[in-house]
Amino acid sequence: MKNKIYIVEDDVDISFILDYYLREEGFNVSVFGTVKEFKKAIKSSVPDLFLLDVMLPDGDGIAVCNQVKSDPQTSLLPVIMMSAHITDKYNIGCPAEEFIPKPFDLEKLLKRINYHLHISGPH
Repeated sequence: MKNKIYIVEDDVDISFILDYYLREEGFNVSVFGTVKEFKKAIKSSVPDLFLLDVMLPDGDGIAVCNQVKSDPQTSLLPVIMMSAHITDKYNIGCPAEEFIPKPFDLEKLLKRINYHLHISGPH
């Protein structure tokens, strides 16, 4: 069974690259450009991992992270935050498992995703 990843990212180019790359690596990926789209989707299906941008057009990934971590249904699921504007995990204000500064290396991101999903080697 494929691991499901929810990506909340408003940059179309980054979304496209992440979607394509992670699908090629065998993941089931859903991409959301807004917090509103994400909130609608999370009501019907829960992923195995969240990949969240900090700055979004209708909110921010920090609030989404805090929402995910405060919901008993999703509180134990891994959250990876991404940002070009924040430089370290301790400044993001949410209990994410990981922080990835942009721009990022796709192979390093994949290793972190595999780590949090307890996957060893290529997916």
